Amino acid sequence: MTALLLCLALLALAAPCRAVNIVGETGADALPGALPEGAREALDGMEVTDAELEVGLERIGSYLANRFQDVLSEILRPFGAVLAVAVLCALGETLSHTLLTGGQGGFDFAGFGGALAVSAVTLSDVRSVVSMGAETLDQLWEFTRVLLPVLTAASVSAGAVTSAAAKSAAATLFADILLTAARTLILPLVCAYAATEAAGAALGTKQLVGVSRLLQWGAKTLMKGLALAFTAYLTLTGVSAESADAALVRTAKAALSAALPVVGKTLSDASESLVAGAALVRNAAGIFGLLALLAVVAMPVLRLLLRWLLFQAAAAVASAIAGERLGGLIAGIGNAYAMVLGLVGVGAAIFFLAVVSFLRTVSG
Repeated sequence: MTALLLCLALLALAAPCRAVNIVGETGADALPGALPEGAREALDGMEVTDAELEVGLERIGSYLANRFQDVLSEILRPFGAVLAVAVLCALGETLSHTLLTGGQGGFDFAGFGGALAVSAVTLSDVRSVVSMGAETLDQLWEFTRVLLPVLTAASVSAGAVTSAAAKSAAATLFADILLTAARTLILPLVCAYAATEAAGAALGTKQLVGVSRLLQWGAKTLMKGLALAFTAYLTLTGVSAESADAALVRTAKAALSAALPVVGKTLSDASESLVAGAALVRNAAGIFGLLALLAVVAMPVLRLLLRWLLFQAAAAVASAIAGERLGGLIAGIGNAYAMVLGLVGVGAAIFFLAVVSFLRTVSG
């Protein structure tokens, strides 16, 4: 959460405070109605005409802070359950070794039962997290589909008729590629990875380790490929050519690398575009659009980030008291959360920078 709020604060520092009103000319008054309910609640009824970046970021931060305890309570249930299973497995293994086998080797009933219990607790949560990731990407795209015509109209009014159409087409292309890859490849690979980790832990064999690693590599490679392709597009089209404050860029790189597993390092290379792009927000639709995109991803990112961090901690504890078999399974579930978090981060960056490419046209 700290890294997410830091990124939001950087955008506030890099951007002007108040919008230039172009609402009447572009039809931007339709934007608030295109937001999902959670994002509207995060922005606390903000309209396009009164959009201010600092005020909007403050509202989103307050929204996250007010719901932090509820989100933490939601995540502590599976977290506490897997820790309880780890403790019971440690006790069961001790009893089985001393009472049943006299300290000799045998079938690891405690490890088998523990793996099944952890799988029962976590796999349903992984499925819900995967659904949340897909829904978040859909919400980003549904709002962007309404936002792009508004920004296109603003670009045309600024005299950039050809480039506006080209940028709209490029943004639509990348969004289609992202959503298609997420639904048909990346998210199914994440589910398969979690299931393979569970099966390997239950069977107590390392024969599935190679399959698990292959699935994880496939999901990560696809996400990194999307991030690299889009940053290459930024370079080729000149979106990343805008200069930005060096200190803000360094801080943004650190924040992105810390907040987003899997793709944080890749996306940190685009941090100059992120910071410079925020400084270009000088119209009402641009400010509201940027805030809306942040509002859409803020709560899912918080939920995913807390899951990933807590399951990393749970894996360390489980490995210490119940062995690598159970600890490795819990760490694998944490990796699944991390991959979904990385995917949401890639989506947010693509949609944000698509908006930035239009704002460069409108701003000059």
